[in-house]
Amino acid sequence: MATDETHNGLSRFSMHAFDESSAGMIDQLREEQTDYPAFGLDGGEDLSQLDPETAARRHLDQALASAAVPGLAAPAVPGAVSELVSLGTVTVPLTGTKIVKFRQTLDRVPLYGSLISVELDEDNNLVSLDSALGEPTDVDPVATLSPADAVAAVEASPGYRQDLAGIVPRLNYYFDGRYSTWRLVYILEDVPVEIDPDTETTRDAASGLEPPRAMDYVVDAHTGRVVAELPRTPSMAVVVSQTAPDGQGVERAFLVDQLAGGRMVLRDPVHNVETYDFAFADPVVEAGRLPGTAIANPPAWTPAAVSAHANAVAVSDFLRTELRRNNIDDRGGAMVSTINCVVASKSPGPKQWHNAFWIPSGAQMVYGQALAGGQLRSLCINLDVVAHEIFHGVTDRTARLEYALQSGALNESYSDIFGVIVSNQGKPDPRDWDWEIGEGLLPGGQPLRDMSDPPRFNQPDHMRDFAVRPNTRSGDWGGVHKNSGIHNKAAFHMLTHEAEPGRLALTPREVGAVFYLALTQRLSRTSQFADSRLGVITSARTFFRALPPSGQAEKVAAIEAGFDAVGIV
Repeated sequence: MATDETHNGLSRFSMHAFDESSAGMIDQLREEQTDYPAFGLDGGEDLSQLDPETAARRHLDQALASAAVPGLAAPAVPGAVSELVSLGTVTVPLTGTKIVKFRQTLDRVPLYGSLISVELDEDNNLVSLDSALGEPTDVDPVATLSPADAVAAVEASPGYRQDLAGIVPRLNYYFDGRYSTWRLVYILEDVPVEIDPDTETTRDAASGLEPPRAMDYVVDAHTGRVVAELPRTPSMAVVVSQTAPDGQGVERAFLVDQLAGGRMVLRDPVHNVETYDFAFADPVVEAGRLPGTAIANPPAWTPAAVSAHANAVAVSDFLRTELRRNNIDDRGGAMVSTINCVVASKSPGPKQWHNAFWIPSGAQMVYGQALAGGQLRSLCINLDVVAHEIFHGVTDRTARLEYALQSGALNESYSDIFGVIVSNQGKPDPRDWDWEIGEGLLPGGQPLRDMSDPPRFNQPDHMRDFAVRPNTRSGDWGGVHKNSGIHNKAAFHMLTHEAEPGRLALTPREVGAVFYLALTQRLSRTSQFADSRLGVITSARTFFRALPPSGQAEKVAAIEAGFDAVGIV
């Protein structure tokens, strides 16, 4: 069973007859059917004799009313009549089941995105029930504007020329995720569009991607403001595979979009990874221009572009396969990288900027470059650096650790830990790993940090040497980069801890899992090193719960020993 509040304002619920956590609820519903009025059928009639929609409606009504399903509740909005309207039945050939879908309405106005799916077997027994329902509050249910006003608002919106002939605006309740508020809106669906020549240089044409051919428009029914433009047609691109050398001279394979005419752009639609060029502009001063220009071929792919793109895809694969996370936002959102960036105030020379960072407001990574051997080398050529920046994004979307003092040092350390784990994929024994972060990127070929030996780069590796610095920019915000070495060394100890001579206590996957669980489920904005210790150990007890007691104890002891070794107690 799963139940939660989603980013779209809808409360989600799920139960399945073959899910151990919810099978008991379905069994109890079956036992209750003999006493439930809707299933008191006359004349020997049973569920298998009903049409699927009638059977599904009875299952749904029972589940909403039964104490056996506490996570599912009928939506209630004061002063409004809430109904669940059938959308019809679909037979699924792969499973042999039937799914009846319902949409929620309030006073016959649909809730945009609401859905209940009731799955039935061949005898109309309940197999599963999934719902996404909302309770719009503080919304005036009577539109101030007319449908014609909504059409006029869309006509006045810039960027596209719309063909609105025959388009009928329809009222919906719509959750505006940007402001976390419900609105009464008009939806104008499948509006044919083409780029307005007056604005084409600032929209899809500038991105290098094929523009949509149809859009849905969402217009506030009280203010007349266009609150969302939703493309309804994908790019005309064809997904193709490419190979090219990256910034390390290694031949990499990657996916791109092929547009009409054969032109290709660095966009992987499978992983939703996009890569852009900023032409050595300043991502701070000119933030409004980000993400920049879509990187296209022709001309030929540059090594830096290949590195940024292929490395981001590798991190996306790690998130999905090892951590079961669907990209940075866990919703499959785009992972955007921009290369050739220069923060002018921090540049040591022409086109140089020895840094990279995650931009929360734009939800993307930007990468600088350093001069090595007389040539500029982008920081994105190192997989550990790319993974580091992407995990800053994961932290931003989960624990949101403050970027100051111990919380900031944790923020940096978690990114380092996953940077090293990701970059050493394929090496099962951490005792043979490369523990350097950003190897070969600084002038002289020096790395940024060494997790196995933090003092090598002036980082402490024990709490007794914790560096007290002012919480200011000049003080590295309280030593977030300096003191991260302590927590990094704890992770190094865990990954190399031997339960007995020659046998490691923990696998890299296990260490990654418990750190990930702690970061995303147990840490908060102001967590300290000790909170991380507690969070990782608690996560480990859950993660290893299926092991025999001796196995659990061995794993937890290795984690405790790692923290003990650096004085995080």
